[in-house]
Amino acid sequence: MRRHGQIMVLFAMMVVGLLAITGLALDGARLYMARHRLQHALDSASLAAANQFRIGRTLQDIQQAARDFLVAQGFQVGTIRVYTCDDPGPYAGELCTTPRRKLVRVEAQVEVPMTFMRVVGWQRVTLTGAATGEAASVDLVLILDNSESMAYDTPMVRVSGNPVICIPGSPSPGNECPKPQRPHFCNPGDRCEPFRSVRQAALQFAAQMYYPYDRVAVISFDRQATPHLDLANGDDLSDVRNAIMGIQVYDPGATSLTAPCAGMDCSSGNCQPVPWKEPGVGVDPRPCPSSNVAGALRLAYNILATQGRREEEGALWVIVMLSDASANATDPIDGSPNGLCPRYNPGGAGDLDPTWYWGDPAYRPFCQDGDFETRHASDHPRYDAEDMALDMIDVLRDARVVVFSIGYGNRMHNLEVRPGEGRDRDLGEKFMRYMADVTDGDNQAECLQSGADWFDPGAVWQPRGQSCSNYFYAPDASTLQQIFREIAQRIFTRIYR
Repeated sequence: MRRHGQIMVLFAMMVVGLLAITGLALDGARLYMARHRLQHALDSASLAAANQFRIGRTLQDIQQAARDFLVAQGFQVGTIRVYTCDDPGPYAGELCTTPRRKLVRVEAQVEVPMTFMRVVGWQRVTLTGAATGEAASVDLVLILDNSESMAYDTPMVRVSGNPVICIPGSPSPGNECPKPQRPHFCNPGDRCEPFRSVRQAALQFAAQMYYPYDRVAVISFDRQATPHLDLANGDDLSDVRNAIMGIQVYDPGATSLTAPCAGMDCSSGNCQPVPWKEPGVGVDPRPCPSSNVAGALRLAYNILATQGRREEEGALWVIVMLSDASANATDPIDGSPNGLCPRYNPGGAGDLDPTWYWGDPAYRPFCQDGDFETRHASDHPRYDAEDMALDMIDVLRDARVVVFSIGYGNRMHNLEVRPGEGRDRDLGEKFMRYMADVTDGDNQAECLQSGADWFDPGAVWQPRGQSCSNYFYAPDASTLQQIFREIAQRIFTRIYR
């Protein structure tokens, strides 16, 4: 009987031991799986935390995002700690890079309840883990059209013809200030419209970036492209604001070279009237066109290529460009200090005329053939300002630059076209649509209703004046702020999706 009792005791001890071993094996396997789940969850939680790395979000917001993600994965979160370069703790060497990157380190302790090991007093086990996540930083170039047409919406009255003087006011027939003369008189006091509204919307847009992790360069373009701020110095909102505020509408009357394009010469102080440069055979129009789109895109690319952070460094290259006209001017080229303006014969006879002249003085210079679908190689005699701008778009596409374009006003799709000359009324809009469509990264022609080739004459485009892909149409100044907000949201979505 005593031996039987000993056997029972030994058997009970063996059972307990076997249960402990079994429990250790099962709960150990559970812990092993839980640790792997935790590490994967922390990897994703660090990305979720990095998603909050934008303007207006605090370190507590970032930490809460990481906690919420871990809880959603079924973990009982004990403690959690988030580090960024704003509060790096002992990880400054890892998190504080030059230039700044949106790096977030998440450390967490979670409680894993035991099942079988409770019989030996182990109710739960604490696991710890850490992960570093990164959201893409933005290197953005903001391009604003400041050609003289950006003052055309300014109501002004001409009160003197010699010297030329215009003042703000509602004109009546016969005393309206000619449009090319308005920039000279509306720039003082910042009264030029629509540019004043463009500037205000651009300032609000710039404020949505998260400095110094995001960086903004600023370029304007008229006859020439002008850099106002590069990326190396664009990591502070106040500097970006100052750059935007420093842009004025181009004034063709300011120099004697371009004075005939405005009908007045203000280079000596008072604005003296001069004969207008009128279209005609043998007249060189090149001082007058003032939409150097190719120059602006080239300058933007050079800034990104030389100062931008690479994609493998967690950066996204973006261009946001606003314009109200088609490309009609270029940088100086060999043999032509005033830029490119090829010559051709629209009528098939007589002397070759510049591409801007359509045989009627009512139609102003453009220095491009007016047909979007007709594209020429750089060695072609009809290679024009638009062709050069299209070549720059190819460069941007190959460099994986995302371009958002804004077409302002009905000149985008309602140009005055002489019947029968083949010029596209929507030349500017087609260009801006193509630029946004071909660089959006999805290889889809979203701005076409039918067809997949933007240069196919048979392709059917989306209705004029309609936004598509990353192109936005702004019929007037009242829509600009909403459009810039939508672009900011799309940039954010592209970064964090």
